[in-house]
Amino acid sequence: MNALEVSHLKVLLGGKVVLDDLNMSLAKGQIAALLGPSGCGKTTLLRSIAGLIRPSEGQIRFEKQLVSFSSVHLPPHKRKIGYVPQEGALFPHLNIADNISFGIDRSIFTRDQIRQTVREMLTLIELDGFAQRMPHQLSGGQQTRVALARALAIKPSIVLLDEPFSALDTELRTELRSHVIELLRSQKTTAILVTHDREEGLVSADVIALMREGKIVQQGSPEDVYSKPTSPSIAISTGDALVLNATQLADGTTQHILNPKKSSVSSVAIGHIVVRPEEIKLTKVLSPGSINGRITKIDYYGHDAMVAIDIADQHLQVRIPGPFEYTIGEQVALEHVGPVRFFAN
Repeated sequence: MNALEVSHLKVLLGGKVVLDDLNMSLAKGQIAALLGPSGCGKTTLLRSIAGLIRPSEGQIRFEKQLVSFSSVHLPPHKRKIGYVPQEGALFPHLNIADNISFGIDRSIFTRDQIRQTVREMLTLIELDGFAQRMPHQLSGGQQTRVALARALAIKPSIVLLDEPFSALDTELRTELRSHVIELLRSQKTTAILVTHDREEGLVSADVIALMREGKIVQQGSPEDVYSKPTSPSIAISTGDALVLNATQLADGTTQHILNPKKSSVSSVAIGHIVVRPEEIKLTKVLSPGSINGRITKIDYYGHDAMVAIDIADQHLQVRIPGPFEYTIGEQVALEHVGPVRFFAN
């Protein structure tokens, strides 16, 4: 049985359809990343699951428990959801310890157990010694970490994270994200992470759910969504991608700028292929199957580089590992070595 099942969900806000026939499921312990452009409904979906928004149609189920359906709407405080909004939303009149312990059920846990949980959470977010400070005494990044700790302190069955790392610097963001994901996995906690950072989604999640206009248009493992996108736009949303004009032939092959060989076989469809920059092999010597191009720009990142290459009137991006010995203006040979993903117009 799935830990979360969202079926045919529809949400109207101000008379506008924000979520439309949305379906999503997660097994227990899975971590999902929601990716999509601003305004596609990611936060609305999280707030609906949390019980902060009442859907117009559809149902939401936590394992055997139906929490939203028709006249059924379980309030947020009864759903045992850990929720971290973008702004953190700490209680300004409570110190950090009280913020973290706010949602813990005092009818179940003793004071000593609650204090121990607060200490563990402060250690996790690297804010030992901050228990008595007030929210206004913390930086934005520190407040975000406290909001994360508060969500995790109740040991929720599902954690909803709405871009919780966006206010943090790169190094701390990576470190804290790693800690949080590790903790969620160790407790086998189901979680949904909303992020605009596609790399963050691919690194963190077991499941990628791509949203467009209030619907989930593709859901699967990071590997499948990255390597088998169902459209060019989805390919672009999960990583760097080249969308090239192409013709599909009757024998199943395709003609495009990286495979310009003429064929006597008739064409059956006009469209595009999607190529990842790392799926183009770059060499200094022309060989069968390769074509000539000229380097116009090199963006060096240390571990690899993105190389801009002109071929006729086309501008391509090729990712190559470092170290390398290419220079701007150099003539090079390119060969497509990845899968052929053809999409008809």
